[in-house]
Amino acid sequence: KRDEDEKLSSRIRHFYKKQDALIDSLKELNEQTSSRSKKEDEHLNKQKRQTDWLIKATLIFNVILLIAKIIAAVYSRSLSIISSVIDSAVDSASACLLYWVLHVIKRRDPYTYPGGRTRLEPLVIVILSVIMVSASVQVIYESIQSLINYVNYFTKKSTALRYIAMGPAPITVMCVTIVSKTILSFLCYQIANPTMYAVAQDHRNDVFSNIVALACGIIASKALDGSIKAQEVVVIDPIGAILISLYIIFCWLGQLREQVRNLSGYKASPEFLQKITWLTLQHSPFIQKIDTVRAFHFGTSFLVEVEVILSETMSLKQAHDIGDELKNKLENIPEVERAFVHLDYVVDALEY
Repeated sequence: KRDEDEKLSSRIRHFYKKQDALIDSLKELNEQTSSRSKKEDEHLNKQKRQTDWLIKATLIFNVILLIAKIIAAVYSRSLSIISSVIDSAVDSASACLLYWVLHVIKRRDPYTYPGGRTRLEPLVIVILSVIMVSASVQVIYESIQSLINYVNYFTKKSTALRYIAMGPAPITVMCVTIVSKTILSFLCYQIANPTMYAVAQDHRNDVFSNIVALACGIIASKALDGSIKAQEVVVIDPIGAILISLYIIFCWLGQLREQVRNLSGYKASPEFLQKITWLTLQHSPFIQKIDTVRAFHFGTSFLVEVEVILSETMSLKQAHDIGDELKNKLENIPEVERAFVHLDYVVDALEY
């Protein structure tokens, strides 16, 4: 069989792989939605506890590292380290906001917020994205000013030169930050939800930015104390700060674009619609046709609408039971926030 597969073109092999993956996902979906077992409930509760723990750990680490970095920035006077301090300050604010959001979502008020408050998650990510981009733009501005001062000094237009001293204390702080952020990033990526993905991505960004900040700070410091003969290399410090800020802007603009799109009700993928259609069709032998299947983002999850055609002679009780069971089955899908099932006996023309 493998020899026969190798004779096929790469496009055909790719097509069959996608079909196999779709079949596997449909089997898994059927198991997920048939009935939510006690084991699955325990898994979801465990995931919530892990999320709470990691948010708390992130908050504590960010506050500790922020204080340590402020001390390191004061001693080193490196712009790269200062840009890292601003990053850590926003991280601390983001951890506080995310912790508050998770707390608010759990305290659901069905009268004030009948649909829940899960859309607070992407909304907070949007706010954090704007804050992070704004802070990074300010760092770029300060770095350009410093770069101009260095150029003026080396062209004899100025006698002032910014002093940088990367001693053992700043280096130790940055190394501890890199190690702790790497561990937190790995742990956060193990939990599959948008909040943890945003936190994990932020930790990953911190690892990159702190490595660059440490390297640029050390090189600039060595250039100033004469360890590196070419003193002009000191310009690597503001350049490093600019690179870190540009990377942060790039990453957070991607997050901003994705969350704004989802909050606007962006459509679900064709693969997800295939799953919904298959699940609906397999639900009951009394379903004659499927008139409509829609799914679009509802914050972090999806809102699903399905319209099925039943016999016009079917009793109200039987039709209600089919629709209610299908609704519950659709809402058992982890990605689905709410599901609406409409029952009809004739296929209507498209309204829109």
